[in-house]
Amino acid sequence: MNRHKRNISLVVADTQFLTNEALRSILSPLYDAVYSVSTKAGLLQYLQKETISLVITDYTLFDFDSINDLGDIRKQYPEIGIIVLTNAITHVKIKELNDTGIKNIVLKTDDSDELFHAIEAALKGKKYYSGDVLDILLKKDGPLEDATLLTTSEIEIVRLIAGGLSTKEIAVKKHISFHTVMTHRKNIFRKLNVSSSPELMMYAIKAGLIDNIEYHI
Repeated sequence: MNRHKRNISLVVADTQFLTNEALRSILSPLYDAVYSVSTKAGLLQYLQKETISLVITDYTLFDFDSINDLGDIRKQYPEIGIIVLTNAITHVKIKELNDTGIKNIVLKTDDSDELFHAIEAALKGKKYYSGDVLDILLKKDGPLEDATLLTTSEIEIVRLIAGGLSTKEIAVKKHISFHTVMTHRKNIFRKLNVSSSPELMMYAIKAGLIDNIEYHI
């Protein structure tokens, strides 16, 4: 498909370096400015200083406290399109995003055409779900566990556990108490219905929260 460069500025908001770089590589030849950020503060700075038409984000891996943060951005900047590009999503989360006005969702496993369709729809203020997202919506049954129920802090702790850090080391790294880390661990295990760290890691890998190479036994 032949695409000419357009006078549109967009922000890729993701904590994964390779995702940011891959999207910049794909989108930079097509749009006037493609910025990438890895923190909410960085994203808000661009929204305040630049004329942004579109935000592409993986809210599950970004430092949003909850989906409501995306909803707040949507309310404050109603003219900006928002696309959720994520590893995994559930029927419940799709509904929550829809309720906050986020109606453009693509999976990282989708092909580039799905992403471009979502971009065009978002720029026009129209809804777009990729084929795989629609399949999730149409699927009546599925696992009771929902990895996307985890908060951003909990996902970060899962990734630190995967990196081989002990509870004490995680507390030091995050500047929180040992007790707080233990509370997070208990909540993570409860939400995902797992009973051990290896079981948690396998779940996290399958849910796309971590890569195999991040898991150190």
